[in-house]
Amino acid sequence: MKLFYFMNLKINALIKNSKKQIAFCGFFACLICLYFFVDPSKSGFFLKCPLKMVTGYECAGCGVQRAFHSLLHFRLLEAFKFNPLFMISIPVLSIILIINYSKNQKLKVKVDRFITNKIFVFVVLIIVFVFSLLKNTDFYKDFITHL
Repeated sequence: MKLFYFMNLKINALIKNSKKQIAFCGFFACLICLYFFVDPSKSGFFLKCPLKMVTGYECAGCGVQRAFHSLLHFRLLEAFKFNPLFMISIPVLSIILIINYSKNQKLKVKVDRFITNKIFVFVVLIIVFVFSLLKNTDFYKDFITHL
């Protein structure tokens, strides 16, 4: 009986100290379920790109919802066709998250300095801008169609 009481106290303390993380994980799990079961290309429920609605041009983020849906169904080539930049950024972001949650403090500091460096932010913005421009060319559309 004492063991059960002790375990209950530990679980309650864990929940009390981790409410934000539990809420975040719950929200993320719901989001994953939504994107797994509902196809964004066939549903009017999901957000539409305001830039594409106004100008007809695609931004760097266009296709991310469809790519995420395809990724959840392990259709990697299809996900890549919807948004290559998103697919390329997943391993990079995963490595950054793993390093951020690692116990190596020196490596964390180096990664934080690298990510918050003005040059890094500028390079990322340039990549997104160039990808947005490239995404609206006939060359890009022909390349993606032939994959």
